[in-house]
Amino acid sequence: MPEPPFRPVPTRTAVVLGSSLLGVYAHAGFLNGLGQRGFEPARLAGASAGALAGALHACGLRGDDLKHAALDPKMRWSYFDPGFIWRMPGVGTVLWANGIFHGKGKVRHLRRLLGDVRLDDRQLDIAVTDVETNEIVIRTTGPLPELVMASCAVPGLFTIQDVDGHRYLDGGIAAEYPFEHLINRDDIDTILIHRIQHVENSSPVVNWETVAKAVGCTHHTACKALHEHRLRLAAERGKQVVELVSTTPFPSIFSNRRAPACYEAGLQTALDALSPA
Repeated sequence: MPEPPFRPVPTRTAVVLGSSLLGVYAHAGFLNGLGQRGFEPARLAGASAGALAGALHACGLRGDDLKHAALDPKMRWSYFDPGFIWRMPGVGTVLWANGIFHGKGKVRHLRRLLGDVRLDDRQLDIAVTDVETNEIVIRTTGPLPELVMASCAVPGLFTIQDVDGHRYLDGGIAAEYPFEHLINRDDIDTILIHRIQHVENSSPVVNWETVAKAVGCTHHTACKALHEHRLRLAAERGKQVVELVSTTPFPSIFSNRRAPACYEAGLQTALDALSPA
């Protein structure tokens, strides 16, 4: 990894935004930091919160407009719907419902914010998981709000999303940092990965073992192994992969109190890493 500050060739660089709980805050700051450095990558790729931030950027939001859209409390609350009261018992007992929230509010919010836009020709790749074929799918065309919600659809928390006749869940299930499809592109030399980690002890914790902890452990173990595999593939192809890490406080689901600090952490990561034009 090059020592910061460095500056790869923007027209031959792809930026990958990883999945993370409410990571749209830090990703938005990171993208604005790239903008302040005059750096416009050739392509963006994202999973989950990374797909959301990438979509805002790909639709032309920059600077304060991008920051406001990402930090707006409506962005967070649009995930919720009152029907969770009926679906939660079904999810908990595995007798009915495949998710607690349906995600339609998020799609409506994105349509109000961005319009009835499509992903086509926006230099953005969105990772989703096809539940019928059990495969990672990188979408480059299709209805953008629906694909963003599909990429954010954490299993169990959100229902399976129907998009263009396909059934999708969270892109971060097996592509936490979706860049394998970029490795064989001759027009991309450098892949910048923006990864978010949380300040130790900033997340709510309990002192006993839980199902959530067990599921989280299995997910992170699988993602770590897959990530290391993809890094080896990239090295074999002569691609430079640079991981830039933003350390943020754990964002609260019910409050925006920590959102500005997350945004500033992402912004500073980009400013520190890249040299001015």
